[in-house]
Amino acid sequence: MILLQVIIFLLALLLIYAAVAYLIYQRVKPALHACRDCATPVTIKDYQLYYRVLGVDNGNPPVVLVHGGPGHSSLSFKDGFDFLAVRGRLIFYDQRGSGNSQTSLNTSDYTIEQLVDELETLRSEVIQAEKIIVIAHSFGGALAQRYTLKYPEHVAKLILVGSIRINNGMSNRFVWKWFGPALYSTAMGFPPGDAQAADQWFTQSGDRDNPKRLYDAQRTDLLQNSGPVSFAPWREISFSLVGPDFKEELSRLQTPTLCVYGAADSPYTGKPTATELAALLSNSTLAGFDKSGHWPFLEEPQKFQQVLSDFLVK
Repeated sequence: MILLQVIIFLLALLLIYAAVAYLIYQRVKPALHACRDCATPVTIKDYQLYYRVLGVDNGNPPVVLVHGGPGHSSLSFKDGFDFLAVRGRLIFYDQRGSGNSQTSLNTSDYTIEQLVDELETLRSEVIQAEKIIVIAHSFGGALAQRYTLKYPEHVAKLILVGSIRINNGMSNRFVWKWFGPALYSTAMGFPPGDAQAADQWFTQSGDRDNPKRLYDAQRTDLLQNSGPVSFAPWREISFSLVGPDFKEELSRLQTPTLCVYGAADSPYTGKPTATELAALLSNSTLAGFDKSGHWPFLEEPQKFQQVLSDFLVK
């Protein structure tokens, strides 16, 4: 009887903690700002996006870089992909509500489906190319997978670097809606209620945790000046990933795909996930980097450039 009472008490505490965490996480609104440091922004569905192009159009499919996060910035790529500009256009952009791009207070604007449509509008109306090569890092891998599923005819090749699964391994929307904040808070703590302060808190959380995902944790210089991050869009887009794993649909894709991982990365974006994706995607190649973590394009740049160049000329 006493044991049952203890169990009920502990469950009640868990539910109270989950409810408090949910309320604290949900109270934060996006930090409202226009496109920052945008020399040549592009406007897609009422959002001004940070947009930058290297190289010139020489007939090859343009390369579009899809950054991670969610809520992070294309500045995190540093110069790790600049070598691709010799083969044609290389496009950097920040997704809505992320990095330097415009944010709004409307949290319903931040879903993975809208980011897929945003990328398609970017391809068709801004880049104006029938086919593109999509290179995606971390969370960007889920966006790239969904984009390729929806628009396979427009993806010449797909490169997934340190990618998450298409649903980030989260299938139950009820569980993640009500208990996700409690899980996040155990690792990150609680965000402040002010939008800008929450973004700063989110930045500091990444500064504290990201070095653990490097092969050499002392190389924090590789992660400096990676662009601004946004907490509320991260929260909303992350939840929108929850749902089906689309394994059957992914297995039918014929798009040539390169799955890249760093040996020192976490299991969620490292070898286990990359191996799973490579086995699932029928026309795929797996490439591992023994002296890298989550950022092989910065940690082993020479090897990385060679692996990508070999894949792109096939």
